[in-house]
Amino acid sequence: MMQVPIAQVLLGVYLGLLAALFPALIAFAIGFGFKYFTNVTVPALGVVVVSGALAGVSGGLMGFIDPQMADSWTGITATAVILMASLWAHSQGDKLAVATPRGLTLRRLRESRLSSDLIERIDTLGQVHIRPIGDIQDLEGYPPLSADLRERLTAGSWKFPADLPRSELEAKLEARLLADYELVDVRVTIDKAGRAEIAAAPESAGLSRRVPTGKRAVTVKTLLPTGLARGDVVSIELSTGTVTGPVVSARTERPRPEPSIEPDEPARFDDTEPVESRPPATATTEGGLGQVTIVVSPAEAREVLRTAFAPIVVHPRGTYREYETIALLTDAGAKFRKYSLGADSDLVGQTIGGAQIRDTYGVAVLAIRRPTERIVAPSGRTELHGGDDLIVVGTSDQLAAFEEVIA
Repeated sequence: MMQVPIAQVLLGVYLGLLAALFPALIAFAIGFGFKYFTNVTVPALGVVVVSGALAGVSGGLMGFIDPQMADSWTGITATAVILMASLWAHSQGDKLAVATPRGLTLRRLRESRLSSDLIERIDTLGQVHIRPIGDIQDLEGYPPLSADLRERLTAGSWKFPADLPRSELEAKLEARLLADYELVDVRVTIDKAGRAEIAAAPESAGLSRRVPTGKRAVTVKTLLPTGLARGDVVSIELSTGTVTGPVVSARTERPRPEPSIEPDEPARFDDTEPVESRPPATATTEGGLGQVTIVVSPAEAREVLRTAFAPIVVHPRGTYREYETIALLTDAGAKFRKYSLGADSDLVGQTIGGAQIRDTYGVAVLAIRRPTERIVAPSGRTELHGGDDLIVVGTSDQLAAFEEVIA
């Protein structure tokens, strides 16, 4: 029975660890680089060949190569240790590449986030409440906000993921305010305490902006159903017939509250600024006696104006086709993202079709938002400008590749 010389094996382990430093480092770099940039894993056989060649070079330079050592237990053990260390380093490089976010840049690493002291304000879903601080400011060049809108913004509270950088939180809050409060422009600054300084501008036109050319908006007193909202199609039952049109506004009449001698509910304080504890106004009616304004033709408007009170019937609208499309894309693994086109991007000045965005990156541009306009389903002739907000859809890898181009 052949005995294994323990001393030669230990010497082989020692020499193998010394000679494996350089090959293992190269194997780690190759594994990480290929997996991160190409999403391809280098075969283990290739790693073994490269590591063996590098081990021979580094071992020779360090004086470890001895002709008498090649067939000894020392040489066999050292070779095995080198190859095992290289394969282990290669696998660790693959794992690190998978865990590293795509498109990671120094700019993203420097982005400021919320303070870690807000951990007690983060809910179980990992979201933090953003509340306004101070007065809601007006934007220069725009009409001032109404008292009701300013009050609703002051009492508002919005939830966002707590792990987002502050710049992205500000962009998401601006988009939320533009959509929920029908603002024409808004500026948001969030500090590390999660408090938002808001400056906003209302739309210059209210009801008239929603009335098409050649139509009239008329108001009639009626019994409003609960949940009636702008955009619903209703029919007004008149003595002379039925008038149908979309709702542009509706309001339920509420009785004036009687004076109460009870003390008011104490204000809820957020750090240093008091915030009144009242729920934000909803976009639908609560039901009951009220007034509804619909868009009709001029002849139908005269008929409605002769009626003091008339019942209404709400028409079913059916399923939103756009929501069905979003559901289908989501089920297929697609994701929706909003990106701001940088001024130095190669896409600035090109059209969507000329840049071949869908063919090159596999994503589709669904909408473009600019300070002066919003373009839904832009055509291939639409030119891209610096600062455009692009709403795109695609898989996670496709969106990550597209994000690197537009930055």
